[in-house]
Amino acid sequence: MLKILMNSGPWGPWGGAGNNQKPNDSKPNNSESPKSEKKSPPPKNPKNDFEDFFKKIFDRIKNFLDSAQSGKSPKSLVGIIILVISLLWLSLGFYQVDTDENAVLLYFGKFYKVTTPGLNYHIPYPFGQVIKKSVTAVNTEEFGFSSSKKKNEDRDFNAESLMLTGDENIVDIEFQVQWQISDIKDFTFSIADPNQTIRKSSESAMREIIARTPIVSALSDGKGKIENETKDLLQAILDSYGAGVRVVLVQLRRVDPPAQVIDAFRDVQTAKADKEKEINEGQAYANDIIPRARGEAAQKKEQAEAYAKEVVTNAQGEAGRFNSVYNQYSKAKKVTRKRLYLETMEKIYQDTDKVFIDKSVAKSGVTPYFPLNEIKQQPKKE
Repeated sequence: MLKILMNSGPWGPWGGAGNNQKPNDSKPNNSESPKSEKKSPPPKNPKNDFEDFFKKIFDRIKNFLDSAQSGKSPKSLVGIIILVISLLWLSLGFYQVDTDENAVLLYFGKFYKVTTPGLNYHIPYPFGQVIKKSVTAVNTEEFGFSSSKKKNEDRDFNAESLMLTGDENIVDIEFQVQWQISDIKDFTFSIADPNQTIRKSSESAMREIIARTPIVSALSDGKGKIENETKDLLQAILDSYGAGVRVVLVQLRRVDPPAQVIDAFRDVQTAKADKEKEINEGQAYANDIIPRARGEAAQKKEQAEAYAKEVVTNAQGEAGRFNSVYNQYSKAKKVTRKRLYLETMEKIYQDTDKVFIDKSVAKSGVTPYFPLNEIKQQPKKE
């Protein structure tokens, strides 16, 4: 078809000798100097060539139509049909790349270039082929679960989710990996099945990180560390394949012991938590009672020392008083005895209402007068 179109005239496919020359101008002009013949032609503008291409095609169509109307060429109708078919075929080469896409252009199955968003053109099938991929979309791979009930129904979730920890325990893990295309050329040609490669690499990276992690850390505060280490390891694996993929996120959705032993495991964890609670409560009680006991002991010790000093001081005072009384007693024993007797009797009977009269007063026949009512009303000595 193209061969007929390109050979339809004696001066090339566009009815001229090239460089916009007419048939009558195919011979060189003898008036031109040799110097001008040696000059290199100016560089061609691809845009002008493209415009000239379609201009010559339409001129060719016009010539065919004129020939058909004049009846000069019996083959003009066939040529027009061939030309129209060729134009329709060439028009199939236009393609649109969306703003979120890049495209890979192939000629004869071989990579030619990467095209960016916008209107582009290539030689149509079977010579050229365009593969378009979204480079901004975030793709998600799920492991141990499926958010869609319709797809991946034949997957073995247990095989994906059961993993061995660093302390030889088994955990049941659900996680997801989000990724984007970073290089469409590598993504298209470096790996045969990108999705399966990403899935296998993700599962391998997660298993390797879990194999380094104790079960307690995986079940509690070690999840963030597991996610970051898995993301870095997965990115390194995909880069080694030249996959053209950027790992956006690795997220753990659930980390539990296997369903068969989860109740027993939770009982163990509850017992450990109760043990820690009792230890903490005992430690708190010890921290409270020991300083208090030490304070009370120090207080009692100080009180005992003060009491001892008081008793010693009182004893010393009593001893000094006794010595002074004894010294006075030694000087006048009779008077001192009487005074001590009277003072002692006064202390003994100071709180009584009775009145004692000496026998000598009763024998003398004198009747004593005592204001008994007033004596009874006197306040008692303390």
